[in-house]
Parts: sequence; C-alpha cells; structure tokens
Amino acid sequence: MGVVLDTHLVGYWSDESLYQGAMEAADIAFRHDGSGWAYWSRDGGGFFVLRFGWHIAEGRLVLDLREKLSGTWVLEGRATRHRVTSQAASDGEIVVAYEIRAGQDAFGRPATLFEVGQPISRGTIGDRFAFKRELAVDEQDPAGRGPEGQ
Repeated sequence: MGVVLDTHLVGYWSDESLYQGAMEAADIAFRHDGSGWAYWSRDGGGFFVLRFGWHIAEGRLVLDLREKLSGTWVLEGRATRHRVTSQAASDGEIVVAYEIRAGQDAFGRPATLFEVGQPISRGTIGDRFAFKRELAVDEQDPAGRGPEGQ
C-alpha cells in the first residue's frame, strides 16, 4: 500500500483568526506532494519553521520531521524578509489524532477547523487552526523564499 494523504488537509491553515490580539501566530501548510511546514512568528521579529513530510497512517496524521529553522524577520515595505540564524536537520516523527470540522473564528464567523490531539511544537505551534487559503503550486514556507527567505 502506498502513502495515504487526506486531501481535506491540503492547504494553508492558521490560528490567527482564532486568537485575535495575540502577539504571536502559528500556521501549518500541507502540500499535495506530501510535504509541508509549520510556521510560528512573534511580534518583535522572531520566527520558527518546522519542515516535514506528511501522510496518514491508521487514521492518524504523521509528520516526518526534516528540518528546523529559526531567526528574525523584518518588514520592508509590504514584504517580510526572514533572516535564518539557526538551521538544523531533524529526523523525528510526530503522530497525532486529528479532526477537521465546521466551527467558528474569534468573531463567531463560520470557519473550517483543523484540530490535533497535542501541540505540534510545545510553546510555539499549537493544536488548533482555521483554514486560511489554498496553496500556490510552488509555494514554500515563508523562510524558504529568496536568498534570505524574503
């Protein structure tokens, strides 16, 4: 049996609309090709990226960790420029129960929610996200764009 992907997960999910006024935000993205990333950023310029492969096994979401990055970001006009200060390979695995369901954002507006049984990365990337948008075909994580991840 080949790799099983849940096409309902494919896209860009964020906790931004669930916790209005927070000083930080976490996003998670799942690509059709079985790759993805989680991105955390904090007001003041810090960020963290976790790159992974993903699939479904026995009804659970499996994230095969590949790389961790962190650093700082700054706004330059309308663009966000990332400067990676730490980058390391990662070979761990996160296996979590998950659910996609109808719900509401912080303002009571309808939202499609993605919830997992534990935080993806304690202290940074949580366990609850709302669908934000489809991914562009060649989209990468925010720190992966350009020579310094602009």
